[in-house]
Order: sequence, then C-alpha cells, then structure tokens
Amino acid sequence: MKPVLLKAAIATLLSIIASLAISWVAIRLTGSSMNWFAAFMSTLCPLLIAFPASAYTFYQNHRIALAHQELEAAHRELAGVYRRLAASARIDDMTGLLNRSSFIMELNRAGQRGAGGVLLVIDADDFKGINDTHGHLTGDRALSAIANVIRDVFASEGIAGRIGGEEFGVFLEAAPLSHGRTLAERLRRAVECIEIRTVQGRTASLSVSIGVSFVETGADFSTLMAIADEQLYAAKGQGRNQVCAPGPETVTVQLRTAS
Repeated sequence: MKPVLLKAAIATLLSIIASLAISWVAIRLTGSSMNWFAAFMSTLCPLLIAFPASAYTFYQNHRIALAHQELEAAHRELAGVYRRLAASARIDDMTGLLNRSSFIMELNRAGQRGAGGVLLVIDADDFKGINDTHGHLTGDRALSAIANVIRDVFASEGIAGRIGGEEFGVFLEAAPLSHGRTLAERLRRAVECIEIRTVQGRTASLSVSIGVSFVETGADFSTLMAIADEQLYAAKGQGRNQVCAPGPETVTVQLRTAS
C-alpha cells in the first residue's frame, strides 16, 4: 500500500499546484489579487477530490498488475505441467525408455526422412521363470536393470524403447549392419554380467536374446520388426543369450519377403 499512497500524494500535490496556478491566473485576469480564501479553496478542493480518486485509481492499477503477475505465473505453471504430461505420455514408467507407440513413431519418422538403419529387438530370456521363481518385484527390477544397460551401451546413439512386456527395441538411424551387430553383442555381454538381488535375498542372473534387422533406406517399423523377429526366434532356438542378424547376402531377400 505504501507505493499506492505515495503515488496518490504526488498526484494530489501536482493537482494542488495546478489548481493554485489556474486560480492565480484567473484572478489576475479579473484585475484582482490572490487572497487567502482563494488559496485555501484552491488547495482544499484538490486535496478532498484528487487524493481519494488517485489513491483508488492507483490501488486498482496495483491490483490489476498483481492479477497479471498471478496469471502469468499460472500460465508458466500450466505450460510446465503440459510439458511434463507430454513427456510422460511418451515414456514407459518402469524403464524410463520410450513407450511402444513413441518408439514406433520415431522410427517411422526416420524412415520418412529417407533414412535406413539397424533395429535391435532385445528380449529378456526366461522372464516368466524369473517372475515365477523370484516374484514380480524382482522381474520389475530386472527390466529396469536391462533398460539401464541399454542406456549405458547406446548412450545418445539411436532411440530406445520398451516395445513389449519384456521386449525392448533400439533403432540406430543410418547405421550399417556391422555396427548394429557390434553394439548388440556388447549389450548382450553387459546384461550377462547383471545379478539382481531378489526379495528373498538370493541373486538372479539375467540374459537377453537379440534379433537384428537392417534396411539401407526408408526405415519402416513393420518391415524391420518382421525381420528382427525372425532373427530373435533364431537366437532363442540356438539356446538363448545369443545375437542373430541376417548375413549381408540375405538382407535383400529378407526385405523383399517382409514387404
């Protein structure tokens, strides 16, 4: 309130000065001289009118300014909430990776740009056995641990998401097949070293099977997934904890078959 009263006092003082000046000029024009009564009235009227009017006006302006500040703060907060909601709609809660729909969308966007690349489909081996033997809490920890390894191995390279219950996908845009194989093997070995502490105080070992697929241009999730699934089934059939990828001589045939 002090700034409001100060502004009102300044406005009142200016009004008094203006009132005195106008009265003095008007009286001089009539050939008379300023007396105490004229000076008193020229001071009293602005004091009684200008001060309350100015105080009210400045107070309302102050309230409007505060309302604008609160509105801007609310807008900023809503914008933050919207950003957080938009981010959470893209992220899998348990693993912190992209959810299935967001992963597919990002992969297909790369394909629309004309890019090819490598898709890795990563499946936790005997995940049902982990849940049945050690409980679902241990299973959740296992998925989180695998997701952490995926982040460590691929860092900012490519996009990673959880595309099924215990299945993950990593897409390396414009990467050659050989690079995808190398990183897939690095990931497999890293997961093999994980030991999860169970609720019962025991340890559970983890492993993953990985299927790899590749296209030179125009990446498409459905096409890449069909090829990667075949390779994943082959990895499972070879005893799990394997990486399977098409040989260079079979890539073209597999792409034609998947399309």
